Amino acid sequence: MKKILIIIFTLLVLFKNNGKAQTYGVPDTLVYLQSIVANKAFYIGKPFSVLLDSMKIQIKCFTPFEGIHYDITKETSTSFGFYFPLNEDYMFLTYPRLRISWQTPLNANQSNALYSTRTGWSPPVVTFYSSGIVKDIRIQQ
Repeated sequence: MKKILIIIFTLLVLFKNNGKAQTYGVPDTLVYLQSIVANKAFYIGKPFSVLLDSMKIQIKCFTPFEGIHYDITKETSTSFGFYFPLNEDYMFLTYPRLRISWQTPLNANQSNALYSTRTGWSPPVVTFYSSGIVKDIRIQQ
């Protein structure tokens, strides 16, 4: 009987901790991203770290875009997703995404090297993007 009580107590503690973890985030990603876009004037002209610090959901993946066709070393915008897909078949689950245009293009060679590691939103990626100055914010669906 003692063992059963210990097991039940342990399970209750584990489920209670999981309940706390589930309160993190937002109930509707699209609605939350729309609120960021509606308030984008606050973030434009500031480092991306300002937006990162205020976000209630965690970025899980990113996709760099080189928008200058004659200079592929410049990343003009980046798309950020909030789900890390297990493989290419599940990429559709990363939408909706937040697309950030940069005031000064970032180094596409460096971002592509980070992207090719397929580690998702890791500390080196955070460091790379944190200093980028936001030019525009929109939703990519």
